[in-house]
Amino acid sequence: MPAPTDPKPREKSSSAKSSLRLGSVCLLVLLAALYAFRPATTTAITTWPAAVGMFLGIGIAMFARRPRRWLIFGWLAFGLIFVEEFRSLPRGLLPAQNRDFRVVTLNCAGGSALAAAEVKALQPDLVLLQESPSRPDLERLAQELFGDSTLVTSGPDAAILARGKLTALPRPRRIGNFVAARWEPARGQSIDVVSLRLAPPVLRFDLLNPAAWQEFSRSRDQRGEEMNQIQRELQSLGAKPVIIGGDFNTPPDAAIQKNLLANMQDAFNVAGVGLGATCVNPYPSIVRIDQIWTTSRAECVRAWVATTQNSDHRMLVADYRWR
Repeated sequence: MPAPTDPKPREKSSSAKSSLRLGSVCLLVLLAALYAFRPATTTAITTWPAAVGMFLGIGIAMFARRPRRWLIFGWLAFGLIFVEEFRSLPRGLLPAQNRDFRVVTLNCAGGSALAAAEVKALQPDLVLLQESPSRPDLERLAQELFGDSTLVTSGPDAAILARGKLTALPRPRRIGNFVAARWEPARGQSIDVVSLRLAPPVLRFDLLNPAAWQEFSRSRDQRGEEMNQIQRELQSLGAKPVIIGGDFNTPPDAAIQKNLLANMQDAFNVAGVGLGATCVNPYPSIVRIDQIWTTSRAECVRAWVATTQNSDHRMLVADYRWR
């Protein structure tokens, strides 16, 4: 006569799988709330792409007790709402559209002229640089790109090069994290352009330490105040930027960008294809901190990220049509 089986191991296994399912559900609800509202106190989480949490949640759900199909669908719905690649990857199947002008933004890794020169392969009409090279290097690059070495606006930490007439707007003495210029790309057109670089981000993984959460929150507030300060300076100059781009050192965050970027559209969010993260290059990029924003005067028809050889950032490239 066979010995009776012990039901306790089976019960323990069933209980563990139920706990995993509950944990995945709680994580789904929590992350959806955090990415929807982005409270400052949880910047340590929302700084990272929503895809990280989605893959973690799906991984937990795969080991949960059946039925789990609805839970997987829940995470996929989360991805459709909060993970940009769910939209940008399918866009890559669409044909490219005609453009009127192309914008490239790149952080040049501490002023590397070799990094800046990599934009030439993209044949841009407007170049926004951060941690930009020296003025002579910029003038040589402008000459090679556009045939005119005078089309340069540079500041302590940012620069603008353009095809067409470029007139520098007065640079504030108090801050050096942006430059602004009036660009005339064609006869009868004139727009204001800004290239900026905000304070470096926090990079910590010790999330069990309360000090890490506080540092992430302070860093976010600092960049929010930087953007508000830039907005005030632009208003004092009478500038009304149509294009603002550069190294924001933070992923798109409406709560802190709403004043400077009011009524503007994020190029990659609107028309990005492929993977949009720009930092850190050449390793797998995680965070989309380099961005280009425009008003309704320009319609983004395609945006993508290109790898570089001489910078720790990837280039963001965006094609536009005039409305």
